[in-house]
Amino acid sequence: MNKKIEFLTPSRSDDEGGGASLSWLPGPELWAKIERLTSTRDVTGDRNNRLRRIAALVRFRADIPLGQRVRFDGVEFEVVSIESDDDRRLTLICEEVLS
Repeated sequence: MNKKIEFLTPSRSDDEGGGASLSWLPGPELWAKIERLTSTRDVTGDRNNRLRRIAALVRFRADIPLGQRVRFDGVEFEVVSIESDDDRRLTLICEEVLS
């Protein structure tokens, strides 16, 4: 594990109209082994985007939910799958988050 990833913590801000916005603040950093995966397509409206994907191997933690965001190499990713073969490590499958 030779790369650092940063976990992003969600922060909800209520607005005056009764709604809320969600922003992601810097959180803890972890060491990980990163493998770049084949990108996927995201077709939204008239857009046809390619989403970068990574697999991040980290030490086991029980506090990583699906939907968690991480930042690696300046890019934000969302955890879309969590895989584990043992109680010592997790593989986080992550897709790039487009603004």
